[in-house]
Amino acid sequence: MTKVLFLHVEAGHGHKKAAEAVAKELQALNRTDMTCELTDTLVYTPDRFKNSYAKIYFWMVMKAPWLWGLSFYVTDFLLKFGIGRWLRSIWNGMNSSALKEYLIEQQFDYIIFTHFFAPQVAGLLKQKGLIKSKLITIVTDVIPHRVWINEGTDLYWGMSEETKTALIQNGISPEKIIVGGIPISKVFMESPDVNGLKAKFSIQTGRTTILITSGSFGTGPTDQILEILKEWKEKMQVIVVCGKNKNLYDSLQSRKDLFSFPVYLYRFIDNMHEMMSVSDLMFAKPGGITMCESLAKRLPMIIMSPIPGQESFNANWLLSHQAAYQINSLADIRPIMLELMKNPEKLQTMKKSIDIIAKPFAAKDVVGYILKN
Repeated sequence: MTKVLFLHVEAGHGHKKAAEAVAKELQALNRTDMTCELTDTLVYTPDRFKNSYAKIYFWMVMKAPWLWGLSFYVTDFLLKFGIGRWLRSIWNGMNSSALKEYLIEQQFDYIIFTHFFAPQVAGLLKQKGLIKSKLITIVTDVIPHRVWINEGTDLYWGMSEETKTALIQNGISPEKIIVGGIPISKVFMESPDVNGLKAKFSIQTGRTTILITSGSFGTGPTDQILEILKEWKEKMQVIVVCGKNKNLYDSLQSRKDLFSFPVYLYRFIDNMHEMMSVSDLMFAKPGGITMCESLAKRLPMIIMSPIPGQESFNANWLLSHQAAYQINSLADIRPIMLELMKNPEKLQTMKKSIDIIAKPFAAKDVVGYILKN
């Protein structure tokens, strides 16, 4: 019996979604000779660590992104040196006793990581001969922070040639790297009836549809985006997904009838693939999973407020391939929209660029690698 474990961390939803995408592809095969487990690594850490891990991350990226950026670059620099790696090993060791016991007891054949905490712990166990698992790390951003690079890892699965280059520059053998994309749910590969979806959601046809995934932007910027888009009120309609931002949703809902063009408001949704399918352009932050989902749907992005570090690297990668715009202030929106409304073929050109870099079948390809090896 081949035992496969997927380890993620619920700090940001992307790590979990990537793991789920691959696990579901594997489970769909209904193999009687394989077992598949999907686990949040933090379950096997002390309560104080588990309860603070995501909270600290979300606080920094929401309230003090400059601090997150500083910590990103400082820790990346420190991990170039033995002292940095030693300190990380000590810290992880203090918070992973239960995880170590679990991995040693279960003796999985494959462990697939979509977050960087567990690979270091498992790699050390493998070096000591305590586990024999094949360790596969799926990097969920384009350019990996050095925290992703760990001794004992058998394979790194990355988004692009730029990912491979960064790994090689940090001492990883090219034979240990596969450029296969970041795994996303297979629903993003579906080719739906767009007009049917628009009818389902009462979205008008014949207008340019803008999707704003704005839960993390705050009320002010979203209001200002809508105000800017009023210039094209006869041609435009906007879908706003507010997520956890209840204040934003309530504020927009109370004024929904005052907008001079159609605005469709949602809080939590489980059909982002359908929202993307009916849209022509998206305002969003370039997290690794959101980026790859939009690429799979051939949906050009206007990048807003990338988190310093991983998201800024993702943004630069998209821009280098002419697959997105980035705004540094709200004043940048109008020139972009003027260009797109005057030259609608520009979106088609961007979609062709997207086709070159998108790797929508990453989840299926990871499963193919496991079965082949």
